[in-house]
Amino acid sequence: MEQNSIASKYKTLNADLKNVQGRLTFEQFRKIHNEFIELSNLIEKADLFSENETLDEVSTSSLAYLLVSYKHGKFIDSNAVSSQLGVDAEPAKRNRLRLVTLQIVESMIWKFVSLVVLDLKIGDSLGEEDEKFKGIYKWITAYSDIRQREISSHGTKGFVKLNELELINFKGAGPMARRDMKIDKWNLEKALGQKVKLIGDTDDMVGKFDDEVVRKVRIDQLLLAVVESVSLLESNAMEREMLTNVQGSGDDLEQLNIEGMKLISPETEDKDSRKSQNKGSIFDKGYTDKLEFSDNDKKLLSKEGKVLRPFTIVSSDKQRKELQNKVFGTGQVLPSMTVEELVEQELQNGGMVKPKEEEPEIDEDDYEWQNKETRRLREWDDFTDSNKKGSGNKMGNIG
Repeated sequence: MEQNSIASKYKTLNADLKNVQGRLTFEQFRKIHNEFIELSNLIEKADLFSENETLDEVSTSSLAYLLVSYKHGKFIDSNAVSSQLGVDAEPAKRNRLRLVTLQIVESMIWKFVSLVVLDLKIGDSLGEEDEKFKGIYKWITAYSDIRQREISSHGTKGFVKLNELELINFKGAGPMARRDMKIDKWNLEKALGQKVKLIGDTDDMVGKFDDEVVRKVRIDQLLLAVVESVSLLESNAMEREMLTNVQGSGDDLEQLNIEGMKLISPETEDKDSRKSQNKGSIFDKGYTDKLEFSDNDKKLLSKEGKVLRPFTIVSSDKQRKELQNKVFGTGQVLPSMTVEELVEQELQNGGMVKPKEEEPEIDEDDYEWQNKETRRLREWDDFTDSNKKGSGNKMGNIG
């Protein structure tokens, strides 16, 4: 009876997921979210999966239900924030809700990965994909160790940091093995994606094909979900660390209700809101007209090495002063000389050709000028007669 109820709920949930498109309203999000919770509770009560059994011992009809927590996590990741906050929501408020969402998504995705990979040992059920999956399995076990250590030290606030992800080393080639794992993961994801796409809707296969065929398809689906979960956990860790640094210590997150479908606190505005308190007033400008202070007094780094505020590294005091002058300057290049000074400089540097002076008109009646010109020409003739062409080149043409 429970199996029929679970199958019915699962079919209804998949139909609802296909029907919703685009941005969900909060009512749509809450409805599907509650359906996921009800289905998960039914699966737990039925005790379909045990840590003491392997994937080969799980019935083919139950394999599809392993994907419920994975689908639930992806659904929350895509719709939790957008369904509750509009595009004009304050960044601080959006960041707080996104942090809570990332925490919930990581928990759900890891629940799926740890059950399928570490408990049910999907690696033992693989064929030709086994070699490509080995690197992914090592990554998952390393992530599990780091996650357990972080939660033991920091409780619910503990999560795998970006630098810890980078330090995951595998036996043998070290960083090269991590590179090979990424390549294998990409190739495996591509191959499995093409398989699942060609098969189409697997729910319609049940009853039409042999149990062995349906089981192979279900395992391919699970393996593809595991590969995609690894990518999701990596991006989740990066975004979560970034938002934690921006948001601060994260104490405000304790005010948010996480249980059930309620992911956002009843408080609507932050203390340092830029919005006018009279939100419906026609005088609401949407920004503050009060003097704001910078956070220059805030420390650059915390004791743990986290960046607390933006800063720029400069090589010298001179460069720092130059940057300060640009910040407090006019924002544009101002002229430093007049047009006449620029022309004079260009003439001296050969950037411009000096205009040729006009030759004076010859006055045939000016006897004084004619005598000077005749004398100049005679002196030039005497010079050329005394200094023959080439007479100064005593070394000859040796070039």
